Amino acid sequence: MNYSNQHKVACIGIGGGGVFYVAKFFVKLGVQVYGFDLQESERTKELQSLGVRITFANPTKALEPGTSLFVYSPGLPNPILQELEKHNGNIPHQDVGAFTTKLIHDYEENLLNEQEKTAFLASDIAPLFSLNQSKMTYIAVTGTDGKTTTCAMIYHILRKLGYKPGLISTVSAKVGDKDIDTGFHTTTPSSQELFKLLKLMEKEHGTHAIVEATSHGLAMGRLAGLKFNAIAYTNITSEHIDYHKTWTHYYLAKETLLTEHTTSRSIVVLNKDDKRAFPLLEQKAKALARDIISYSLTPKTLAMVTATDITENPTISFVINKQSQTIIPILGRYNISNALAAITLISRLENKQVSETASLLGNFQTVTGRMQIIQSSPFTVIIDFAHTANALEEALRSTRKILPKSKKLIVVFGCAGKRDDSKREPMGSVAGEHADITILTAEDPRTEKLIAINDAIEVGWKITATSEKVLYRFDDDSQHANIRRQAIAKAISLAKKGDVILITGKAHEQSLCFDNIEYPWTDITETMKLLRTLKVS
Repeated sequence: MNYSNQHKVACIGIGGGGVFYVAKFFVKLGVQVYGFDLQESERTKELQSLGVRITFANPTKALEPGTSLFVYSPGLPNPILQELEKHNGNIPHQDVGAFTTKLIHDYEENLLNEQEKTAFLASDIAPLFSLNQSKMTYIAVTGTDGKTTTCAMIYHILRKLGYKPGLISTVSAKVGDKDIDTGFHTTTPSSQELFKLLKLMEKEHGTHAIVEATSHGLAMGRLAGLKFNAIAYTNITSEHIDYHKTWTHYYLAKETLLTEHTTSRSIVVLNKDDKRAFPLLEQKAKALARDIISYSLTPKTLAMVTATDITENPTISFVINKQSQTIIPILGRYNISNALAAITLISRLENKQVSETASLLGNFQTVTGRMQIIQSSPFTVIIDFAHTANALEEALRSTRKILPKSKKLIVVFGCAGKRDDSKREPMGSVAGEHADITILTAEDPRTEKLIAINDAIEVGWKITATSEKVLYRFDDDSQHANIRRQAIAKAISLAKKGDVILITGKAHEQSLCFDNIEYPWTDITETMKLLRTLKVS
């Protein structure tokens, strides 16, 4: 890298997890570091104590003369990134994920000099390299939809087999007999948080570590240093385009689970129904892994593990490999795909018969906020996390399967602000096609106007909604969390005996973000309160 105290590096978003550790690396290397962030935090205080100059505002003009490099978070709003490019296009620059990935690669390949190696280790930028992975079997799951449920199914099966697994997902972490909350709007935890959780698993004599790997976590190198014994892909549709910019970049982030985190002894499980990503993943896996196993809900695909004779009423039932019937007491046809991923991975990893592994899901309980039935009489209320067009469509299709004839399907949802706006119209189209009543409300509008978000969703709704379909909108973001409460109350007031309400987008999350403030909120708790308050039982 050849950076020294003669160089000057700017870090934009310096208080964020990724940029913070990059800044520490440069400080330990003796480089002059200065940075920008919106507000003071424990991280910025630590950096200031190390001599880093921090401006608490976004940069709006040219960086300091003599700046050799600037590192930034790609999660910054596009206007700020454009301003940085406009005023500093001649200065070498890199997003923090790409920089960290390259730095870690150079460390692994012994391309750093001794001073750089010392700074790398002292900065704690990738503590997972120090883990002794022979103490546990490591499993990872990634994909657009179904990651959390698949991880939970793997955890459940391993427990039933007598093992002592640990689990790190976007809902929570399970270490021994303890549930550990992992935060508000959580992606894969930082390398440092992962390290602590994995060391706790070791201390509790865990046998397996199951990690839900998100595209953000992979792109930012949060799993650096981990090699997995087995990995599974659920699907790769379209999500987080605000961060990754294109589907190809999103896919490549997911692909790094193969290219950076497997060995020639790893097992790879792929969804053959994912027609866009499967051929790419299969080709890459053939060159890297020991074993590739495919699964599918369509026997004609000739996948190695298949499901036939599928029913939903309301539990899911299917015959696996045309031999043994499996019944799982949860909603959603798409959960069969998640189950196949879990069954296939554990069967091959632990050398078990597929039928035996499948049978262990007979008493699996749904993950919090994943097609969770809150009430079943006089009308049904279901809460799900679905926050992509594909997930919403699957949830609505499955919900309609349990809807009595002539009854109404009511959906309550929104789209997040300052996130992938390309999914707003498609999600509206899905709701217009499959729901009888659509109610739009807040799902973390952040600094965007809620009315503008809902306008975009309604464009899609109008494309597919027929004349008998109904749309309600709750647009007043000055109400903050109460605007989502009002929308759910409206759904409850409209519901008649036998109807089904599906509330999506927040599920297990514990806050609603308006402007830059997180307001306490959980769909499950608030919905149950409303059902009691409105005297519905």
